[in-house]
Amino acid sequence: MPRSEKQRRWESSEILDILNYLFINFDMWYDSPYAVCEKAIKVTNVKRGSNSVYSKVHNMIKVMDDFLLTGKKGSNTCDILWQNKKVRDLVKEMCYKTKERKREKEPTKDYMESVNNITNKASTSQVDVPQMPFSIEAVNEIYDEQIKKVKEAEILASKSREIIETKSQEVRSLYEEISQRRSELVNLIELANSKLSELKEFSLNE
Repeated sequence: MPRSEKQRRWESSEILDILNYLFINFDMWYDSPYAVCEKAIKVTNVKRGSNSVYSKVHNMIKVMDDFLLTGKKGSNTCDILWQNKKVRDLVKEMCYKTKERKREKEPTKDYMESVNNITNKASTSQVDVPQMPFSIEAVNEIYDEQIKKVKEAEILASKSREIIETKSQEVRSLYEEISQRRSELVNLIELANSKLSELKEFSLNE
């Protein structure tokens, strides 16, 4: 009797195919994880259900998040995560991307203060109403004054958004640079280890 999908062990090739697709289509994964899991199954031809794929990937990301936070491998259910470097690197990159997306969606303190100031200013602004008798000129003057205040508030809000977008771009650039440096360091370490192994073998053969 064939083993059920829940009991069937995940192969490295399966999870790598899935992770590569999700990493390339990370925005879809972040916004609609179940839907993109179904697409990943069709594209990669992996014989798994969408719930199984989602649970596996979500669990690995959670384990990696805990590891990045505590430095401890807290789960025995994700052996493939620690045994396969390609799997580990992809999951780690997805963790970084997830954190970056969450930061982008969280309004900064300065922005919230600016919005509150604009709201308070608009709600508490006093209208200088002239004494009777009224005139068309007086009404137009009041109108122009209020329009001016609204435009000033719009300009302030626009500047706040520009600041946030600039900071977000700086964070993304920094993240990309850090990721590149990390990859370079990993490659250097692997090269050094390889050379060390060659040196040891050479010494033993002499």
